[in-house]
Amino acid sequence: MNNTIIKTEKSSPAFGPFSQAVVKDGFLYTSGLMPFLPGSGDLISNDLEEQMHQCMRNMRAILAAAGMKMEDLIMVTIFTTDMQEFASINKVYGSYFEGMSAYPSRAAVGISALAKGARVELTAIAKK
Repeated sequence: MNNTIIKTEKSSPAFGPFSQAVVKDGFLYTSGLMPFLPGSGDLISNDLEEQMHQCMRNMRAILAAAGMKMEDLIMVTIFTTDMQEFASINKVYGSYFEGMSAYPSRAAVGISALAKGARVELTAIAKK
């Protein structure tokens, strides 16, 4: 089966040789979902919670472009440069799943740096 490339102006643009997301065999695989604004690709701010919200909005936009929604998520990986702020990350993340009966699986990874000074990045796998 061929890959279907997902691209939307409603999420941050790809700034390198990669696609925003790819669908293969019914599964959606995102590239890194960064806290960059759609259109400009500028970092939303240096505030971690604002960055997390933007990552989640970008993820929702990618899912919508693929005809999916938050309930279709299977796995989310969160990368952060500051694990001391994980409670804030978790608070924002959880707010996007309010009212849902189940959550996707998740991993959180502390790393030393992210592209363009971002403090958080997500990747996701989904299937409708």
